[in-house]
Amino acid sequence: MGERERARRVFRVLTRTRGGYDGGTMYDVQLQAIASGSLVWAQTFSDQAQAQAFEHDLEHDLNELDEAAFRRKYGVPSRA
Repeated sequence: MGERERARRVFRVLTRTRGGYDGGTMYDVQLQAIASGSLVWAQTFSDQAQAQAFEHDLEHDLNELDEAAFRRKYGVPSRA
């Protein structure tokens, strides 16, 4: 792991599926702070494949990036 803490120890990804307009389906990919349980941000997609690709990239970055690099890439403030 090295000197810096991996983002995976600070954040987790949550997903949910919900109904959208005219019977469509919306796919939410959410970033949650583990310590507080606070929702940091959410991205919503109407296309399931796009949501899955974004979630895959996000999960990869949680495992590979240290916390500071992850925060910079995803625009997460230091207080979140």
